[in-house]
Amino acid sequence: MSQSLEAVFNPSSVAIIGASEDPSKFAFRRTRTLIDGSYKGKIYLVNPKRAELFSRKAYPSILDVDGPADLVVVIVAPRFITSVVADSIKMGAKGIIIMTAGLGEAQGEAGIEGKRIEQQVLDEASKTGVQVIGPNCIGIFSGSANLNLIGYHIEKGPLALIAQSGNVIDSLVRYGQLRGIGFSKAVSAGNAIGVKFHEYLEYLKDDPETKAIAFYIEGIKEGNELIKVARETVKEKPIVVLKAGRSKAGARATLSHTGALAGDDRIVDAAFKQAEIIRVSNVDELFDVVEVLYSCPLPQGNRVAILSEGGGDNAITADNAQKYGMEVPILAEATQGKIRPLLIEGMSAVNPVDYGGVAEGNPQVIEQCVRACMEDDQVDAVLVTGLLGGLAEILNACPPAAEEQTCQELVNLVSRYKKPLFVHSCFGKETTKSLDILRSSQVPVFESSERSAMCLGMLMKYASDKRKTMEMKIPQGVEPPRSITKVAQIIERAKAGGQSSLIETEAKEILKEYGIPVPEFRLARGKQEATRLAEEIGYPVAAKIVSPQIIHKSDAGGVKLNLKDEDEVGKAFDEIINSAKAYNKEAQIDGVLLSPMEKKGVEVIIGMTRDAQFGPVIMFGLGGIFVEVLKDVSFRVVPLTKGDAYEMVKQIKGYPILEGVRGEEPSDIEAIVDIIMKVSRLASEDEAISELDLNPVFIFRDGASVVDARMILSK
Repeated sequence: MSQSLEAVFNPSSVAIIGASEDPSKFAFRRTRTLIDGSYKGKIYLVNPKRAELFSRKAYPSILDVDGPADLVVVIVAPRFITSVVADSIKMGAKGIIIMTAGLGEAQGEAGIEGKRIEQQVLDEASKTGVQVIGPNCIGIFSGSANLNLIGYHIEKGPLALIAQSGNVIDSLVRYGQLRGIGFSKAVSAGNAIGVKFHEYLEYLKDDPETKAIAFYIEGIKEGNELIKVARETVKEKPIVVLKAGRSKAGARATLSHTGALAGDDRIVDAAFKQAEIIRVSNVDELFDVVEVLYSCPLPQGNRVAILSEGGGDNAITADNAQKYGMEVPILAEATQGKIRPLLIEGMSAVNPVDYGGVAEGNPQVIEQCVRACMEDDQVDAVLVTGLLGGLAEILNACPPAAEEQTCQELVNLVSRYKKPLFVHSCFGKETTKSLDILRSSQVPVFESSERSAMCLGMLMKYASDKRKTMEMKIPQGVEPPRSITKVAQIIERAKAGGQSSLIETEAKEILKEYGIPVPEFRLARGKQEATRLAEEIGYPVAAKIVSPQIIHKSDAGGVKLNLKDEDEVGKAFDEIINSAKAYNKEAQIDGVLLSPMEKKGVEVIIGMTRDAQFGPVIMFGLGGIFVEVLKDVSFRVVPLTKGDAYEMVKQIKGYPILEGVRGEEPSDIEAIVDIIMKVSRLASEDEAISELDLNPVFIFRDGASVVDARMILSK
């Protein structure tokens, strides 16, 4: 287990600086729940104006307490924070929770001063490795230590919750408890200047009290580390995230296709998908999904059997099941043979199963049908939809004991066969003994058909992802460039010349060093040299302007293709130079790049941009109209596994084109994956490159060729 947060979640002593027994004060409830929460360690209450608080001794300062305090809670005015933190560290604090608001999150001059104070706190804490939570937070809860600094009673349970907003954690904890979900840990992260999300994950991954982890996140720092740790954590327990800000697209000025297409939320989605983090859209989804993930057995596949009292419920549920990625297979003949005698003659036993007209008065039929499906090796999960749970107490269709016994038998089947059973009931909001039997065990109950299918689909996806992730290792990268020195020299020379981007010859030289395939290229500085070089390369050739100031060559009239002889090359050279000068009179013209015309292939784009939250991000898509208009692209965060690269290729809607359609030959997917992995390596090693576009890249039946390359330098 990571020990970095052990003293925060299981401290031997706690001090509250600014403790109060005035009910109108923020500190009152935090102090009260600490004292009343069965915490067994030493408690030090610090308040210079009081000699006693809650019938306990109060201390004028942290420097006056009787012994070291592992965890110090700070609830004082901003102007006192720096000195209080320094004193706490002097007294041996290993963790500090700053609940004070009005610091870095404040507006205007207060925010500027608040950020200065936050930086001072971090500078002081970094000297001794003290963990800082907050500021602008409402506290933490740790079930393992009976430590409650949140301010109200919290039930223990298997869910760890980290939230960036104090009022949101209030709402989530309360709502979770109304749903019967308890907490192992709850943390209000506040401004999160110290402990990062990935550090919480590192601790919670090994926490025996935690079965699932949920986050409410507004902004992400060190997102690449979060993804790296998450990929290991999901091997042990699921991670569910409610991320605010879906509607905020990246709005910065960019020079590359990749940067322009990489809206913030698209990258968030891609990063979470890459780490098998489950993203939800609202609080209801969060608790539905979390409860299912930690309480239900994991299915071995995505095949579901659906059962109900009526064809309508079955049809709706089957549609929802397929919507969320499940297969509704025809049941094996042996299974149908067990079910058919239980049904009214003519009712379907193929899947979905219709036991209408029988089960209402004899709910044991439901258990018998579910048992038959559970015994079928071709069924991975069972979804019962309709009236179960209200047959007795609400509809009076059968004796209560009969329905209660049926529900208990269903619970027993889940335990015996280790297959998930989901129940959608139109009485899902009701409180009946039958539904309570299901809810208190491993059978989730939903009032919505779609929500039941969505959660079962997520459970199946999580199970599949977990099996895949167990075998996954994050690579250190592909082979390093042949000459790191040469790559560095190219970049340094360009920066020394005041370039904001590399010219194409420089970019392609770097690609060659990384083993990325580029066609032969020569730089001509005059017309005669151009015709001579074209002769050496062999016709037909392509000609392009080379200038640090002209990024989009076509816009400047700087590209001529399929030049077949000396006259065409000479004419093209003059036209390219003249067009470039007219386009940008201040542009430095380095010459014209000549390359052989490539054979026909599928055009793709491979790019990289540096995201403020996740660091280097790789993009892939088909070229031409697909990237310009349809924006059919996929993203992954560096570092990538080979599996990530294959997935991002297959994810785009245009993937069938790469497979070969209407008689076209299939493209070399391995060649694409190889380039993606090498670009990932380049992005990891060369931080001086902020954006990169390889566009177009021609993909052939065998091999690939990067026809054009653009690299933007970091400022």
